[in-house]
Amino acid sequence: MRVEEPIWTSAEMGAACGAITARPWYADGLQVDSREIMPGDLFLALPGSETDGHNYVTDAFERGAVAAVVSGPVEGVDLGDPRLVQVVDTVEAFRLMASHARKRAPAKVIGVTGSAGKTSVVQALRQALERVAPTHASIKSFNNHVGVPLSVARMPRTTRYGIFEVGMSATGEVAQGAETAQPDIAVITTVGSAHTANFIDETGVADEKARLISALPKGGMAIIGIDNPHGDRLIEEARKTGAMAVSVSVLENADVRPLRMTEHHNCTCLTADIFGTPVTYKIAQPGREWVLNSLLVLAAVKAAGADLGQAALALAALEAEPGRGRVHSLNLGYGAATLFDDSYNANPLSLRAALRRLSMASVPVGGKRIAVLADMQDLGQKGDEIHLSLISDLKRFNVDKILAFGDRMAALGREAGIDTERWCDPQASASALMSRLQSGDAVMVKGANSAALYQLVSGMLAISKEETQFPTNVRRRVAL
Repeated sequence: MRVEEPIWTSAEMGAACGAITARPWYADGLQVDSREIMPGDLFLALPGSETDGHNYVTDAFERGAVAAVVSGPVEGVDLGDPRLVQVVDTVEAFRLMASHARKRAPAKVIGVTGSAGKTSVVQALRQALERVAPTHASIKSFNNHVGVPLSVARMPRTTRYGIFEVGMSATGEVAQGAETAQPDIAVITTVGSAHTANFIDETGVADEKARLISALPKGGMAIIGIDNPHGDRLIEEARKTGAMAVSVSVLENADVRPLRMTEHHNCTCLTADIFGTPVTYKIAQPGREWVLNSLLVLAAVKAAGADLGQAALALAALEAEPGRGRVHSLNLGYGAATLFDDSYNANPLSLRAALRRLSMASVPVGGKRIAVLADMQDLGQKGDEIHLSLISDLKRFNVDKILAFGDRMAALGREAGIDTERWCDPQASASALMSRLQSGDAVMVKGANSAALYQLVSGMLAISKEETQFPTNVRRRVAL
């Protein structure tokens, strides 16, 4: 493969962190997990709580790493191997690499945090901005103490727009991510009961999210979703920082808001005021949460000085990321059912949004709206109470059936008076669920990552793709 612009070179590593290398090299990729190595990548050996990257240098070389950044001898590799790049401390080198990459690119940087919608907004922004200039963004949910610096250190020097997701599970993590990304624009999607196990209450969560705003330079811009009780708090933080605050709301009067809106089961059409600029567009995703996401995206695009028209076109062609609301048609052999794959993770805000989206699904008479739910995590001592707070949502959004992968979701379904079954093994449940679906049913899958509901989704999609022959007199399988 011809490399037009390497991500890292031996000379840059020397300049960035004093790395010592025996021969010149260049790398077109950077990895901290040897399993992800592609030929030509640079491997950075980081210590960890359970394992040490230095133990995987030989694996990285076997997979084609051009060099490995280490802080001492490596078992199985000769100390004089020219592929070894020596630094005093790989963690400090990692920090310095991210700092160097941030400075070398003439990029307008957007940092995104919030209790829900972060990754969706990051990926929508990427699709909007890459239409107009070289754009680099976090992948997957690379938003923690490793993911943020890795994403920044991978930023090509030709980047004009950088978009980085900054997550948190404890105090100090947003501030750390913000220091690495050094955003010009901060986007706060919303604040809710996510990761409250490590905070006294939601106010603590809001204060931690506000650290992204605190990191803005004077004259920076904060795009703040205010459809939550903490909007005023975040706007005040922007004022103290010397940043311009732009309020965004689906429901209230704000700097960015819908003027007209029509919701459909598979899209939303609207005209919005993007702090002074009217924009008419379509979102190729249904649901009120995607309306908010789109408003946040357009506000950030305008704040970055990019083309709103191109951003609107990107929203019209938007496809949700796997596990984050992607819609699939399931071939049952005697008809089709709809699958909403929201299996990546769950908190109260995102679960309410997913339930609302399920309620908008068009089902025939006799069809069911089925919620496959796993327990939410990191909610602390109020976990039971927070789960039961969703009773009214289950009723309001017309859920007909719950398949619960967790005792708390099973209790929630029973308390809501909804037909509920307790299931146990997502990997082994795909066939059982597929065999009980009727044509026209709608299924939404949502739960904490630890529940591995993605295995259920993968199994259902695999069965759907099978070229199975069914008797012509079979109209449906066993009904749920």
